Amino acid sequence: MIDYAILSCRTLNMLTRRHFTKGIVGSLFASQVEGFAGIKGLKKPSVLDPDRGIEGKGWSMVVLPDTQNYAKFAKNQQHFDLMTEWIRDHIGAWNIKAVLHEGDFVEQNDIKEGGGRGWGEQNSASQWRSAQRSMSTLYGHVPTILTTGNHDYGIRNAETRETQFNNHFGLTDNPLVCDGKGGGIWREGFPNSFGAVTLENALYTFDAPDGRKMLVLSLEWGARDEVVEWAKSVLAKQEYQDHFGILLTHAYLNGDNLRDGTKGHQSGNPHTYPTGKNGQTTNDGTELWEKLVKVSPQLKLVLNGHIMGRHVGYRKDAADGGHKVHQMVFNAQGLGGGSDERGNGGDGWLRILTFEPNGKELSVRTFSPLRQKLGKDMWNTGDDHDFVVSV
Repeated sequence: MIDYAILSCRTLNMLTRRHFTKGIVGSLFASQVEGFAGIKGLKKPSVLDPDRGIEGKGWSMVVLPDTQNYAKFAKNQQHFDLMTEWIRDHIGAWNIKAVLHEGDFVEQNDIKEGGGRGWGEQNSASQWRSAQRSMSTLYGHVPTILTTGNHDYGIRNAETRETQFNNHFGLTDNPLVCDGKGGGIWREGFPNSFGAVTLENALYTFDAPDGRKMLVLSLEWGARDEVVEWAKSVLAKQEYQDHFGILLTHAYLNGDNLRDGTKGHQSGNPHTYPTGKNGQTTNDGTELWEKLVKVSPQLKLVLNGHIMGRHVGYRKDAADGGHKVHQMVFNAQGLGGGSDERGNGGDGWLRILTFEPNGKELSVRTFSPLRQKLGKDMWNTGDDHDFVVSV
């Protein structure tokens, strides 16, 4: 049996692309009261010219929220193109070292015709091609770190664990992630539900300009128990003990600043989807906190999308080691006129996380290349979109 966890980037490249297609291969509320709801009173980051960026002062990562509403309408697909083109063209200005996508690349994973009124007129093949095209703009320019969302599985919405994600986002597509020769930021992965090592569950590390050793752990939608156990075992390795860790997953925190699974709060909880029923294991935000985040001293930041409503949320909690963990949800899919045919897919919003040169602060800014192009307010300076936290 292949030990997928220790396969090198070069070895995995020898596996044919067909191995990564869908299915071919083989109480808790009390624990949340430490976090504070809302972020009013936090320091605001400085206002910057988006085209000039940080001018060499610090370094950044960019977070892309759910992009399904760009993919499902032909008229909106160009907006996701614009977002990734802007990132590519401003890598130097913002000293961007990684781009993270929070999942839900498409509205429906496997439909042959458009989803109907409000659900888009594009079939799944068109949606996946659009997402692939937009993301490929970044390949060879900046590392891309991806996670999967509920809409990336099943037919329309996580009816099964089958996905076309791996047909369009292969391990070696971006050479800065894995070049097939041992290079790139990808370190190891854990098999998906069908036994293939893909980008669904992956560990990445890189050295940041400020000397930090960065680690990003990306976990599949509603991570299975065995995935969480793998993640814990990876973080227990001695070689990663001195890293600044980030967990990237689709569902974790909600817009009311509570984690999925909080008593009486089940909106968007992975346990309510077919992939979390019928004997299948899954883990919600509270379970990820209890089993993985709070017991892993490297994890200092959690990023997720998924939830609509307020679209944003933030909380800070003390982990078992005493350090603080910042947890943020950011999802713009319903902005820009709504998520149906009236909307533009999400107003082009993306999030820029800048590690400041003082080594102590992380500035969170929310920017829209689309609104910049249209001559509208391009910065969202609301409290939930524009703030500074201590790291």
